[in-house]
Amino acid sequence: MNYKAAFAIDDKHYRESLKNITEKESDFMLNNFDHYEPKLVKDFYLKYFIQKLLLEVDILELNKFLEYHYDYCDDPELLFNVLDLKIVPKIGELIENARLDLQGGGGYYNEIILENGFIESRGVVHNSKYDYSSISGHISWSKLQQDCNKRIEVINTFLKQHVDNSIPKPLKWIAGPSQLGFIVSELIDKGYMEAERRKGEVNYEALSKELFKAFSIDGGSTLKMYLSPSNKKHKTAKKTFEDRGFFLPPSKFT
Repeated sequence: MNYKAAFAIDDKHYRESLKNITEKESDFMLNNFDHYEPKLVKDFYLKYFIQKLLLEVDILELNKFLEYHYDYCDDPELLFNVLDLKIVPKIGELIENARLDLQGGGGYYNEIILENGFIESRGVVHNSKYDYSSISGHISWSKLQQDCNKRIEVINTFLKQHVDNSIPKPLKWIAGPSQLGFIVSELIDKGYMEAERRKGEVNYEALSKELFKAFSIDGGSTLKMYLSPSNKKHKTAKKTFEDRGFFLPPSKFT
């Protein structure tokens, strides 16, 4: 897994963005090193994000950094999961293992030197700047253990605010179930909406359950009746609407 969808990454390859470095939208954005694909180590962007989060972004701007990636990543839900299940545990591990690498890291086997600190080893492209051993060594050297623990608190607060608020709340339907049932039925009939079908017919039981998820409806126990065109209640509601000039053209017409 390369984790790219979880983060905000420049659309332009790094080589291209260097030509117009003033055009980069934000310092929070990750550079795009896809020109090293398909050899780029699979979790590169995860390591890159962690290194930036811990060592480059000022802790006072950490929430802005997280908000930026939330706003501009391709998959916010993946960002939440990666922060919670991958990044927070990894930071704890880096803090626990923080120690100086007195042997200089040892490098990679048969390194082929590339640009911008990247190397190729055994057909895989790495950058030691983003290796966990390098990050852990930096934490140890600069005595950043307490700072990293504070960053975990910021991440957890960010997750609590966004994940709790990401649970969808049903819309409040102010009118009655007759109006909602008839209108939704018309939208389906005229091609504006699709609904689950059983043996070619709309499954009104399933549809009413979906509407209860989407809307907060007072007195909605009769909703299923108003959805079905063959039901007397639906026919009464239809006549009431049409007597008052209601008309919905087919979706293709509009």
